Amino acid sequence: MGHQGEYIDIHGKLLPHAVVLLFLRGLERKGDVKSYCNGANVAGRWFFQIFNKEFVEELAQVINKALGLRRKKPPVLEIMSGDGRLTEFLQPLIKRRIIATDSKDGRYNIGYPKWVETLDATEAVRKYSPSFIVMCWEPHLSMTGIELVKSGIPIAWIGNPNMCGHTDIFDHPHIPLESRYALSRHDFFLKQEFKTDIFFFNCKPEWI
Repeated sequence: MGHQGEYIDIHGKLLPHAVVLLFLRGLERKGDVKSYCNGANVAGRWFFQIFNKEFVEELAQVINKALGLRRKKPPVLEIMSGDGRLTEFLQPLIKRRIIATDSKDGRYNIGYPKWVETLDATEAVRKYSPSFIVMCWEPHLSMTGIELVKSGIPIAWIGNPNMCGHTDIFDHPHIPLESRYALSRHDFFLKQEFKTDIFFFNCKPEWI
């Protein structure tokens, strides 16, 4: 808890999985997971996927393998990035510039930093022609992910297949990471029931 009785911001810095999981179990015991993820923390942050050191490192390893030794160096692009925290956590680990974009449509009460560029996902891809796309918690029933998979650009799709994006995206070839470190607002931390993962599209098996 913070000095004013508010909960800490678990994304204030990148913490180990064990520390984050312990914190989330404490929230669940108090029945506070939903309110916490809806902004009841000192930063007023909204949480969908809840990041930790091991999870971000796993993602970074795959992205770096995908980037390889290519001479051309277009950026990595995070679309629908919210407050851009995943980009901030990834950037020190990635051998390429990462650009965070979001349409900022007002659907959620998110505090967007000025450096998160206001761009629709397809506009962002058109503008930057990225080498790799990261999308975390695509809005439920959105077809954007499906359209971008058809582009052939390597994609990391993060989330719960039943609660974000469109399930038809999984009709396309993909590779689940089966991460032990994926945590989200809809998990049951005490029962160890975890519902999210990183799914890779247009990626080679040897990268995973």
